[in-house]
Amino acid sequence: MPQATTTDLFLGPNGLLRRHALGLGVATLAGVGGSAATVALLALINRMLHAEGGLASGLALAFVGLALLTLAGRVLSDALTNRIGQDILRSLRTRLAQRILAAPIDELERFRTHRLTPVLTHDIGMVSGLCLGLPMTVVSATIVLGCLGWLVWLSWQLAALLAVVMAGGIAIHRLALERAIAGFDAAREGEDALHKAWRRLGDAAKELRLSRGRRAQVYQGEILRSVDDIRQASVKAGDAFSFAHEAGSALYFLFIAVVFGAARFWNLSAEALSGFVLALLYLKGPMDQVLGFLPFFARARVALGRVAELTERFESPEPGLADAVVGMGARPAFAEAIALSGVRYAFAPAEAEDGAQASQVTAPFVFGPIDLRIARGEILFIAGDNGSGKTTFLKLLTGLYLPQSGTLTVDGEAVTDASRDTYRQLFSPVLSDFHLFEALTDEPGLTHAQRDDLARAGLARLALEGKVAVNDGAFSTIDLSTGQRKRLALVHAWVEARPVMVFDEWAADQDPSFRHQFYTELLPELRAKGHTLVVISHDDRYFGVADRVVHFRDGRIAAA
Repeated sequence: MPQATTTDLFLGPNGLLRRHALGLGVATLAGVGGSAATVALLALINRMLHAEGGLASGLALAFVGLALLTLAGRVLSDALTNRIGQDILRSLRTRLAQRILAAPIDELERFRTHRLTPVLTHDIGMVSGLCLGLPMTVVSATIVLGCLGWLVWLSWQLAALLAVVMAGGIAIHRLALERAIAGFDAAREGEDALHKAWRRLGDAAKELRLSRGRRAQVYQGEILRSVDDIRQASVKAGDAFSFAHEAGSALYFLFIAVVFGAARFWNLSAEALSGFVLALLYLKGPMDQVLGFLPFFARARVALGRVAELTERFESPEPGLADAVVGMGARPAFAEAIALSGVRYAFAPAEAEDGAQASQVTAPFVFGPIDLRIARGEILFIAGDNGSGKTTFLKLLTGLYLPQSGTLTVDGEAVTDASRDTYRQLFSPVLSDFHLFEALTDEPGLTHAQRDDLARAGLARLALEGKVAVNDGAFSTIDLSTGQRKRLALVHAWVEARPVMVFDEWAADQDPSFRHQFYTELLPELRAKGHTLVVISHDDRYFGVADRVVHFRDGRIAAA
């Protein structure tokens, strides 16, 4: 990911840091003021060490005043930068959430969950640590700069010698940083692969227990390989920083020894010598804080690159979804028909992963063009072999996929970018890869009590009332069998009661009695209530329930 993207994310016209420019300025001034007071306090302590005739009251008052200024400056700077850091983190999280909510669904599908989840968990966590650790590091850096200024005032010759030593230390740390960033970047790549393997442990638990070969493949070929790659890359990066830190410490203490020898050569006064040593000893803590933050900064820099990549990936929201988080509003409806005319959709080439070459990636599937009209109140069955385009058709019909050519109309009016999100609210889907929510949604025209009563009636109708309850607008559990989860998803659709209900092989996981009930009782009842029903089905014995059966083959309508 180009660095400019990360820079734009924080410093661009709508950058996260630019919004807090005033607060950052105040925090910086407070930090500089506190650091200046710290340096002045060190100079005062050095002066008190050489004061003749005991401690004067003026020096004591100055000591108390500088100590209070140091405390006030550092507390104010820490508080402001910490608050700003948390605000930036909140803005980053909400911005990512909004972009993902407004992203085209096919773009989300191509990005893959095992790449998306680490960004939202691991990388955001690293950015959080950066925001929390940066305040102390900034204050420490200003103390270092202030002390260096005082050292120049004490002895510019020794300060120049110190600058040479520090330049050597900085060069060592820069080399270590470059090597470490490469290592942390490689480790982060391994995190994506490891997260994919972690998902297999849960998603494929049954298959892994029934196959020793598959179990060995996942554990040895995926998990061990990933954790070993992460360990190797992280150890190399950590070793580089450890060497740089210890080499810097050795140079630091060696320089203190050199100071005593150089003091005689330049006839340095006892007060200047003690001040120089006092400042150097005090500087060790702030410098360790700054240098110790570099490894974390290197990891955070990689994480920021990933966050910036995700932000850029979903930079262009789907038209009409810029304000994605809105309430249901009025219930949409249609009077006559939904029609697809010349609709065509071609999938983008799959992104190669795990070392696969572009030539090894399967050619993309092309759907359509098709023409199909669905009348209000119709029961339409969709049939076809696996891979024939049935699910792609549902995604185009429901507006999840945007046609690349052709038109989608409702009552003769074309669905546009501006109206697409409203159009989608026509549908209550139960897709094959559905996600089951515990909470019921607020529905127009229903009080919360009416909504909950309707859900309870649905549970009773589908023989779930002894397994699931409705409490305060939410189901008590969704930890059910696959068939029961599909029935619970149907209860959601029942409560939503939108004009069009879409079922993707809903009956496939039901026992014969519920399958029979679905086709012979539920579908006719739903149509009698005014719903239009689109059902993907392989149950040809029930095709007589439908008004029409449309067969797909290779992305085209084969028979209707």
